[in-house]
Amino acid sequence: MLRVIVSLLLATLLLATPLRAQQAPPWRLVPADGIATQTHLILTVPLAEPDALSAVAAEIEARFDVTLTAEWPLQSLSVHCLVVDTAGTPDLDALIARMQADAQIRTVQRMNDFQVFEVLYRDPLLPMQSALKQINAAAAHRLSTGAGVRVGVIDSAIDSDHPDLANRLADLRDFVGNAQGSAAEPHGTAIAGIIAADADNEIGMIGVAPQAQLIGLRACWQPQGMGGRCNSFSLARALNFAILNDVHVLNMSLGGPPDPLLQELVEAAEAAGMIVVAAWGESPEPTFPASLPGVIAAGHGTERQIPAPAVDVISAAPHNDYRYVSGSSVAAAHVSGVVALLRARHHDLAAPDIAHALHGAVVMHGDVPMVDACEALRAVEASAPACHD
Repeated sequence: MLRVIVSLLLATLLLATPLRAQQAPPWRLVPADGIATQTHLILTVPLAEPDALSAVAAEIEARFDVTLTAEWPLQSLSVHCLVVDTAGTPDLDALIARMQADAQIRTVQRMNDFQVFEVLYRDPLLPMQSALKQINAAAAHRLSTGAGVRVGVIDSAIDSDHPDLANRLADLRDFVGNAQGSAAEPHGTAIAGIIAADADNEIGMIGVAPQAQLIGLRACWQPQGMGGRCNSFSLARALNFAILNDVHVLNMSLGGPPDPLLQELVEAAEAAGMIVVAAWGESPEPTFPASLPGVIAAGHGTERQIPAPAVDVISAAPHNDYRYVSGSSVAAAHVSGVVALLRARHHDLAAPDIAHALHGAVVMHGDVPMVDACEALRAVEASAPACHD
């Protein structure tokens, strides 16, 4: 019924199989898009006694009449996660309350759904949008191009063969399909292009931080012609990987309901020195994780958001193509690019200092507030040349 996972806990630190590989993971995993939000819970138990984990999981199954669906370690939090199916339980709230009172269970929560924020267009001939000019990227590139900064992109799959992205991708991991092979999805590819499309190939577009390294963390899936979806299961694994693998800036162009496990992981990422940027969403109040303290929220522009281009922005698309994208997902990608420029120039800048520099660099672009990438750099480097000749 349950496999012993001691060898995993002692031997592995990598929490996903590269997209191009076909090696099966040594613990129980299922495709994230096959988990039913309505009937599944995520539990965490301590890693203090790894030899007992198999027995603990079996006892939880028997005691609460649930079925183990998936299990995996979150070494960054020193816990082991169990996804259990509660199908047939008449009162899920009562079951959660019983689990919360159980001495063997550290935390328990519902499986939450998340979505990427993008306005989908069907018209391919939208007018050209000059996003890089809006944020004064050309002037910023005289000071920094993001070289040496690792930007994690938690999103749908990035097209690793796209000529504007192939040289920028340092790693690709799949937390949705478990080594299903190469994948390329529109939203993740567009976000990656905005952040770090290559500037040295004389084709296509230029990213905000064109020499940054991209770490593609596929935690969302995107059926053809639809927006991307993610869940607590896939996002937790992607965050855990980012924490353990030296990611400097983390872009989360997505949002959903408050999630205790994901909040704990975001806080762990921040404690590790990572700068987390998230999309505000399309409503007046921020969605999670943009709502968390310490997370840099990007959107259309209020005093709590960093305003950045979010409408009719051209970016990379799968299969050597380009398309226009809109939404606060797009704003988050621009802000992550600017953060990469800052971190490349000043490696030790903490999140509060970066947030302060970004807020201080908001200028009016016509009648629209917009972050100025060059002014953000000047905010932390007073001797830098003027941004506007």
